[in-house]
Amino acid sequence: MGNKQQKLTYSKVGLAFVVFYLILTLICVIWAFTVSDPKGKFVLLQLPVALQLAVIQELGYIKLFVGLSWFVIYPLIIIPTLVILYQIGAMINSFWNILRVNRK
Repeated sequence: MGNKQQKLTYSKVGLAFVVFYLILTLICVIWAFTVSDPKGKFVLLQLPVALQLAVIQELGYIKLFVGLSWFVIYPLIIIPTLVILYQIGAMINSFWNILRVNRK
C-alpha cells in the first residue's frame, strides 16, 4: 500500500451552522442566568432545545428526560443537533459545489 496522504476537508456551511447554533445557545444560557424570574429562566433555557424536545415528545421519549437537570439534557440534545446541523450544511455545501461545477 502506498503512503497516500488524504486531505482533510470540512464543510464551511456546516461549520457556520454549528457555530451559529452554539452562539445562539450560549446567549440564551447566559441570559437565563441573569434573569431573576424563574419562568423567564425556564423559557430561556428551553429555547435552544425547544424543537428537539417537541420531536422527542412526539416520538414518546419525553419520559426519559423527566427529572433530569438542564446540565444533563443539554448535551443529550445539543450534541446530536450539532452533528445533524453539520451534515445538513455539508449536504448544502456539496450541492452548491455540484451546481458550481456544472455551470463551468
